[in-house]
Amino acid sequence: MSEEKRKLFNPLYSDIAYDDAFRMIESNCDDILIDFVNFIFGENYDKTAVITRMRNEHFVENENHSKEKRITDSHFSITQNGIDKKYHLECESGTYDGTILVRLFEYDAMIAADLAEGDERTIRVKFPLTGLLLLRESKKAPDKAEIIIETPEGSTSYHVNIIRESDFSIEAIFDERLYFLIPFYIFNYEKELKDIDNDEKRLEELAKMYNDILKKLEDELRCGRLQDSSYSVIITVTHSVFYKLTMNHPNVQEKVGDIMGGKDLELPEVMFYKRGLEEGEAERKALLEENEKLRKEIEELKKKQLVND
Repeated sequence: MSEEKRKLFNPLYSDIAYDDAFRMIESNCDDILIDFVNFIFGENYDKTAVITRMRNEHFVENENHSKEKRITDSHFSITQNGIDKKYHLECESGTYDGTILVRLFEYDAMIAADLAEGDERTIRVKFPLTGLLLLRESKKAPDKAEIIIETPEGSTSYHVNIIRESDFSIEAIFDERLYFLIPFYIFNYEKELKDIDNDEKRLEELAKMYNDILKKLEDELRCGRLQDSSYSVIITVTHSVFYKLTMNHPNVQEKVGDIMGGKDLELPEVMFYKRGLEEGEAERKALLEENEKLRKEIEELKKKQLVND
């Protein structure tokens, strides 16, 4: 990638590029989010499920009475068949340890407080179903972690479902429709990027893999398994994450990063407009054919009338 391009793109790829990418998918791609939730929590939502995004900003008061903002990566509810469930998802690019669970509990508690119901004698707080996506490989991370809450009258607990990016191949991602994982797949090559950057053969292999990903995404789009807008978002955030993680590897960026960054994307509204034109043209042709058929029938009737006269 040229220096001019770097200067152009740098403002778009912040230190929180990975969190931003996660939030962009969550907030704009209902179809991708539904598939992701189905996999993590064993749900069975379909296209009739309704997603409602919830407040993800909270303020914690410190001892000096100053307020500190806390922002969750994802907080939403899904409603289907009259049943409503709340979910909280976080994306973690750092090393997995117990402090992540403390942070998750802190967020969950704030979410539960927002949803609190009761009166002057009783209050009921309901914690959300919580999931964690780990971008980097972690042998310490379990498939499911437990948060135990000790109260004066006993203890209770709930689980955090954990999914690791490193556990999935490209084939598995498409088989399970986990498109949510595609933008972060480059993390699986993070430790190899320095070597890949200096190896033309490996550069070609990585470029081929991303070209294959693009083709698979286009197939999913054509088959209707992926919405137009979601396709655009996935391509955009994949480029963003890739650019951020490979900033110190210029050959990788030049050879592979431009595959996603150079993809000629159309805004969803443009796609819908073109699709509308295509459908309108098809209807116009059908109407012309119907008119021509009717004209010929009238001509035949006229001929028969003249013969009879």
